[in-house]
Amino acid sequence: MGWATGSGRAEAGGGVDEARLDRARRTSVAQTAGVIGIVLLLVGALMFVLTSRQESRALDAGLTEVLAAAEDVDDPPPGQFLARQRPGTAAVEVTRNASPELVRILGGAVGRPPGRYETDAGDDRRVRVLVARRADGSRWAVAADLAPLRRRQGQLAVALLVAELAGLAGALVAAALLARRAVAPLATALTLQRRFVADASHELRTPLTVLHTRAQMLARRARSQPADRLTDQLDQLVADTRALGEVVEDLLVSAAAEHQPLPDTEVDLAEVAREVVASMSAYAREHHVELRVEAAGPARVRGARTALRRALTALVDNAVGHATAGGHVTVTVTRRDGRVAAAVADDGVGLDPAEADRLFDRFAHGTAGAGRRFGLGLALVQHVAQAHRGGVEVAGAPGRGATFTMLLPAA
Repeated sequence: MGWATGSGRAEAGGGVDEARLDRARRTSVAQTAGVIGIVLLLVGALMFVLTSRQESRALDAGLTEVLAAAEDVDDPPPGQFLARQRPGTAAVEVTRNASPELVRILGGAVGRPPGRYETDAGDDRRVRVLVARRADGSRWAVAADLAPLRRRQGQLAVALLVAELAGLAGALVAAALLARRAVAPLATALTLQRRFVADASHELRTPLTVLHTRAQMLARRARSQPADRLTDQLDQLVADTRALGEVVEDLLVSAAAEHQPLPDTEVDLAEVAREVVASMSAYAREHHVELRVEAAGPARVRGARTALRRALTALVDNAVGHATAGGHVTVTVTRRDGRVAAAVADDGVGLDPAEADRLFDRFAHGTAGAGRRFGLGLALVQHVAQAHRGGVEVAGAPGRGATFTMLLPAA
C-alpha cells in the first residue's frame, strides 16, 4: 500500500508540474509575442511617419517646380490649380475649371506672404497651397488636392497593419516553438523522473513484499527453532535481497540508458558474454537448464560495459526463465557485416511472433514462461541497444524456442 500511495502522489505531483510547465509556456509565449508586437508596432509607426513625410516633401517639391515653370494658369498638372496676380493690378487669374471655393482660396492666397499652408476646400476636401513671388513682381499660388496623398497614406497604413498582423502571427508561432524548446528539457526531466518513480514503485513492490514476509516468518521461527535449522531460510532471505539489488540496478541502468551519454570506451562483448554466463550458471542449474557460450574471438564495440552486461544478463535471465527443465540456452557472439551480434537462444516454450514488439514494453510479459525479472528486462535490453546505436531482433515460434539478438556497431 505504501508504494501504491507513493505512486499516486507522484502522479498527482506530475499533474501539478505539467500544469506549471504549461502556464510557464503560455506566459513565455505571451511575453515574447507581446514584445515582438510592440517592436513591430513601433517600427510600423516609424515607417509610416517617415514615408508620409517623404511623400509630403515630394509634393512640396513638385508644387515648387510647377510655380517656377508656369507661364500661365491654363495648363497645370492634374489635381492642381494655379493663380496669378500681375504687377500693378488687383485682378487674379485662376485656372478655368477651379471650383468657386478654390477660386476664393487662390484669390486670397496670392495676397499672402510666400510660403505653404493647408486649408479646407469644401466637401471635406483638404488642399495644400504654395505661394511664391517672382522677380518681375507677379504673385503666384498653386493649390493641390491632398486626397491622393491621403489615399496613399491610407494604403500604406493598411499595408503596414497587415504586415504587423502577419508578423505578430509569425511571432506567436516562433514564440510557441521557442517556448516549447525551452521548456522541453524540463518536461523531459520531469517525464523521466515520473517514469523512474513509477518503475521503482512497480518493480520494488513485489520483492519488498516477499522480503518483508520472509523476514517476519524468520523472526517468528527464530523464537522457537535452533539457529542451525534456519540456515535454508536465511539463504533464501539473502537470495531475496540479491534479487532486490538486481532490480534496483536494472532501474538505474535503464534510467541511465535513456538520458545519459555513454562513455566512449572499447568493450569486448565476447568477454562480457563469458562473464555473464559464468555468473548465471548457478541460476541456470537451479532451473535444470544448460547454459553455454560460443564466442570464437574478440568482438569489440564502443560503449558502457556495465550497461551491456546488464542487457546480456536480462536476455539470459529471460531465456532461462522460458526454457523447460533439461533445456539449453546458448549465448553466441559473432561479427556480422560490420556489426557485433550477441544472440541468446533457448529451446523452450517459444513465443508468438505477434507478441514480439509488445515484449519490449515496460512491465510486459509473454503468455508463457516464468522469468525472475518483474517487467524491465527486455525494455532495458532495447534501451541499452538503442543507446549504443544498435537494436534488438527477435525470432521464434510457439513450442520451438526463441532467439533474442542484440546488434551493435563494431568498434
